[in-house]
Amino acid sequence: MSTELRLPRLGETMEEGIVVTWNLSEGEGFERGDTLLEVETDKMVAEVPALESGTLMEILVEEQAKVKVGDILALIDPSEKSSRKIEIPAKTEQAPSQKKPKSPPASYDPTHSFVHDEKDQDHIRAVPGARRIAKRDGIELKAVMGTGPAGRIERSDVDKFFKKEPEGASFEQPFGPQMGPGGVRFLRRGNQSGTPLVLLHGFAADLHSWRLIHGPLSRNRDVIAFELPGHGESKVWQENGGLQALAEHLEQVIIELELGTVDIVGHSLGGAIAVYLASQQTNMVRRLTLLAPVGFGTEINLSAVEPFTEELSESEIKLALSRLFYDLRWISKDLIEATKKNFGSSNRRAQAKDLLKSIFPSGTQEWDGHSLLCKLNQPVRILWGEEDLILPVRHLNGLPGWVAQHRLSKVGHVPQIEAAPLLLRILQADPA
Repeated sequence: MSTELRLPRLGETMEEGIVVTWNLSEGEGFERGDTLLEVETDKMVAEVPALESGTLMEILVEEQAKVKVGDILALIDPSEKSSRKIEIPAKTEQAPSQKKPKSPPASYDPTHSFVHDEKDQDHIRAVPGARRIAKRDGIELKAVMGTGPAGRIERSDVDKFFKKEPEGASFEQPFGPQMGPGGVRFLRRGNQSGTPLVLLHGFAADLHSWRLIHGPLSRNRDVIAFELPGHGESKVWQENGGLQALAEHLEQVIIELELGTVDIVGHSLGGAIAVYLASQQTNMVRRLTLLAPVGFGTEINLSAVEPFTEELSESEIKLALSRLFYDLRWISKDLIEATKKNFGSSNRRAQAKDLLKSIFPSGTQEWDGHSLLCKLNQPVRILWGEEDLILPVRHLNGLPGWVAQHRLSKVGHVPQIEAAPLLLRILQADPA
């Protein structure tokens, strides 16, 4: 017997939302706790979980449709407890497709495909059609940059990845992440006109922390997300010297890639690196956007950061990540797995510990980015979550009046995820 799946209230003030994507197709089974669909509210993109096991029998609301709290979204059959695919009779108004699956182009080399991991794929925001193509062709969705709402991967995004023909690209570039000078991994998207935009992530993160904004930003400009040395798949860093040495290393990478003058968006540790680069290379950096940057006060919740340098269980990683977000629904299995892999070897963990000690030798912030910023001539804006448990938002106090400040309510330490729509609007308004 079918039951109705209705839109729940996903926030205290929520009255309506937009269906972003269905994670299942009609006839697919699910278990209790699985994400059935994702809904965009006025503040965030939230997952709608299954409250019991069953089968998705019929989808009644299409993607991109606006719905109100309590509206019927789909019909489910809770009597079907398995996760197997069952046959749903075709609707009379729809003729079955006679199209054959698209064959790979002649130039396709399967050795260049990313390893396909169905478990990881399930927790990435993508439309069902994109998932089917990725599964068929062995494409890793994490390597595909989404251009849909909130970074959602569309079917066309997977098609472009498959063909290795990025839209609007005016220079030759691999379509996935690549290893650059100095062993620094980076992901480059967009066209080469205008000033490149460089994205620098924070401690214990990787270049995928920008995935909600990288794709949309690259529609109109050249966007490069770097992976800091010793993070993600960038090579283990052999130098000592802390933040300054990190900044000088990345400065050399920017020079060798011939990026010229750049705009930089830096988060946390990446924000401190951005300030140092702007202070030392005034002709290299045109504009700064900083997200909860290191170096603007003495306080830091180091006890919330240090666990990322240890070998942790899944539950311990989830606990550590919970200190980064205001809305814990952003902590997905995919994020937990990526965090686990970031400092996956003992060498990387040891180097990460050394980096923390060099930047925070006495357990407090000693590097003074505030003073450096006050001497800059470049335009600067700073976004900071009011619920940041790592670096308190009061570090914004005392900044010069020419620095644009955005204090974000109900946002933790990762504004590029929890406040992605706002950050996108701000950055897209900048002239390239």
